[in-house]
Amino acid sequence: MAEPLKIHLTIAGRKYPFTIDRAQEELYRQAEKETNDMIAKIKSVFQLDEEGLLANAAVLIALGKLEMATARNLDDDMEELTKLDRQLEAHLAKLK
Repeated sequence: MAEPLKIHLTIAGRKYPFTIDRAQEELYRQAEKETNDMIAKIKSVFQLDEEGLLANAAVLIALGKLEMATARNLDDDMEELTKLDRQLEAHLAKLK
């Protein structure tokens, strides 16, 4: 197993230490960038203190995650319905 990597991410101007798997560094760097981009967008629209900016960003990130999970569930449901439809069609074809 690879040795853990210690990194610092800067979010809203503050540095936060993380110990991560080396293979995940790029993912963490992308998360850092996306979080800071989101904070900048919120800051351009609303006049909030740092805590307010971080809270709004956290809610938007959580909503995005929930929307993706819901979309995946719908995809799974559609796949299952398609399978059931094929089975029904096959069964009906046998009855003819």
